[in-house]
Amino acid sequence: MLEAPSTHRVTVIVVTYNGEQLIRRSLQCLKEQTLQPFEVIVVDNASTDHSVSIVRSEFPTVTVIEHPYNSGFSGGNLIGLKAAKGEYIALLNSDAFPEPTWLCQLREGMTSDPRIGICASKLLVDGSNLIDSAGDSCTTAFKGYKRGEMELQEKYDQRQFVFGACAGAALYRRAMIDEIGFFDEDFFLIHEDTDLNFRAQMAGWKCLFIPEARVRHRVRSTIGQDSPLAIYYTNRNADLVWLKNTPLPLMVRYFHHKLISDLGSLVYFGFRKRHLRTFFRAKWDVFKSLPALLKKRKQIRNLKHISNKQLAAMLTPIWSKGYLAARVQKLRKG
Repeated sequence: MLEAPSTHRVTVIVVTYNGEQLIRRSLQCLKEQTLQPFEVIVVDNASTDHSVSIVRSEFPTVTVIEHPYNSGFSGGNLIGLKAAKGEYIALLNSDAFPEPTWLCQLREGMTSDPRIGICASKLLVDGSNLIDSAGDSCTTAFKGYKRGEMELQEKYDQRQFVFGACAGAALYRRAMIDEIGFFDEDFFLIHEDTDLNFRAQMAGWKCLFIPEARVRHRVRSTIGQDSPLAIYYTNRNADLVWLKNTPLPLMVRYFHHKLISDLGSLVYFGFRKRHLRTFFRAKWDVFKSLPALLKKRKQIRNLKHISNKQLAAMLTPIWSKGYLAARVQKLRKG
């Protein structure tokens, strides 16, 4: 059963956009969860397919919110959060399919320590034996990336604290959200979770990776792996994260890392993928948003409870062997 009484502790939010080929499987996986009952909210971003009718007819206990326009992943989840009653907020992509114990494992991990604000799932590439994400990390160029991406699923089998979670399948503590805020609607999609992970760490919250919470993920099935949309938001939002969150001393200390990373992105997206115009449009839009970003920086600075030294210790150097090997492997596959 998917229905939940007013005393439920968990709300699952699923944002969908023209996902009729996926939403049925995703909600069926939720129906089979061992943790019951819980609340399920589907936010539809103005789909033009049969997504809404499928949910209403086949999953009548699910709350459906039809939004009049596409507000993206960030905006859709913000809409869902306003309606959510849970003490814990789980997010699940419409192209993500959790195993039956997924939600139970996440909640058990969350309740083990009151300073855990985020629990990260182990996402596996659907139809393969490869990892999509074993939690998220952040480099000294202040770019978020997926731990264990494209490695064998048998790896990363220990619970550990990590920088953050991939929001495609994660659990958040409502008390943390109340303190630091949720997604930034300006991100629309991509790296909105990096931004939230960053704020959580600076405010002193922890993120626990839970390998037992396994989810199959149809990676970027909605927007495409290297579509102009994905390339634009990947490059624009990486800079938004950097400018919004990074303390000035660390910006200066690692500025050359940021330049090296941006040069790599220019070569890969601009020349190899032939989206030079999209790359520079993203950079230009970042420049235009600077006044708003400076206001957000001031607000985030007031949330900071850890030292710059502590924050720097959480970052992965861009020249580290594991990170470089992962980037090379991704380039070969791309």
